[in-house]
Amino acid sequence: MPMKKKLIALALAACGAAGAWATPVSFSGSQRNLSATVSFENVGNQLRVVLSNTSQADVRVADQVLTAVFFDLGGGVSLTPVSAISGGATYMGRDKVSDAGSNVSGEWAFDGAILAYGAHMGISSSALDSLFGAKDRFDVNSNLYGPPSPDGLQYGITSPGDDRSTGTKGNGGVFNSPLTSGSVVFLFDVTGTLDLNALSKITFQYGTALGEPNFTGTLDNGGGGSEVPEPATLALAGSALLGLAAARRRRRG
Repeated sequence: MPMKKKLIALALAACGAAGAWATPVSFSGSQRNLSATVSFENVGNQLRVVLSNTSQADVRVADQVLTAVFFDLGGGVSLTPVSAISGGATYMGRDKVSDAGSNVSGEWAFDGAILAYGAHMGISSSALDSLFGAKDRFDVNSNLYGPPSPDGLQYGITSPGDDRSTGTKGNGGVFNSPLTSGSVVFLFDVTGTLDLNALSKITFQYGTALGEPNFTGTLDNGGGGSEVPEPATLALAGSALLGLAAARRRRRG
C-alpha cells in the first residue's frame, strides 16, 4: 500500500477507535423537599452509576433518606455488581465514621430480577419489604454495621443540607444510623450490549419500605451512545495527519 494511503487509513482508524468514556445519561426527580439524581455511564466494559441526594433540606426522619433507585435497561443485558463507594463522608449523628471514597459495598445491594414500580433492576441500602437480601450485596463478605444484609437506613444517602445534630433517635432513627452524605458511586460488569438510551422506568425510593416516599426520574440529557476518544487516540490521529502533510510537502519539493 502506498505511504499516502497507509497514513489516511491510520488516521481514519484512530478517529474511529472506541473511546474509554461514553456520555453519561442522567435522570432527576423531586417531590416536596426531596430531590435526587442518578447518572449512568458506560466505562469500557463496565457501567458506572452515581446516585445522589440533591435536596438542601435537613434530614430529620427516615423517609427523607434516599435508599434506592429502580430502573430498566432493556432486554439482553445483565449486570454483575462490583463495588459501591461513598461519594461523601459517612456519619452517625454528629460523628464521622469514614471519609469520602470509602468502600460501602457490604451495605448496598443489587437485584436484576425484581419487580418494583414496573422496573426489573434495583440498587438499595435497605431490604425494602424483603425485596433485597444478604446475597444481593455488592460484597457479601463485607459488613460495616448491623446485620450482614441491606437493613434499615444504614448507609442510605442524606442531603448536602443535612444538619447532623438533628433527627429522630432510638432504634432505626436517622441520628443513630450510619448514613452517607451526598452520593454513592456503583460499578458493574456488563454482559450483553449496553445501550444507555434504552434506560427507562427510573424511580427514586426513600425510607425503608416501598410505601414510603418515591417518585419517578425524568431524563436530563441523552447521547448515551456517543463516545469521547482518549487523548492517546487523538494524538495518534494527529500524528498520522501530520505525516500525511509532510509526505505531500516532500512530493511537491
